[in-house]
Amino acid sequence: MTSVLKRLFSNINDVDVAQSQVDAARGRLMATIEQIQQKIAPSTLMDEALEQVKTRSAELARSTGKVVRERPATVAATAAGIGLLLAAKPLSKLFAGRKTAEEPSPPKPRSPRTRKPRKPAS
Repeated sequence: MTSVLKRLFSNINDVDVAQSQVDAARGRLMATIEQIQQKIAPSTLMDEALEQVKTRSAELARSTGKVVRERPATVAATAAGIGLLLAAKPLSKLFAGRKTAEEPSPPKPRSPRTRKPRKPAS
């Protein structure tokens, strides 16, 4: 009978060890979940995105400054062309409204088709 009791009570130590391992694993899992929640929090994501924008805009400003110093005429011509493209419609409206009173308006173009009169129904 003592051997049976020894076997029964020896498993209690194994259960205690297993329970402590389960508790430790649960603690690690909860810590990992908390870390993930912090990483995907909207405020954290927004802070990381703003930091990336700041870094990339600073890099863009440095490279743009370098290009302007190396090729100022090319940059000026490109900027003028883009400016004209953006201002094309407002400029055309501005100059279209400046007709003088002496200039006759151009005649309206006629359609090349001429309609034939319909035959009366019989």
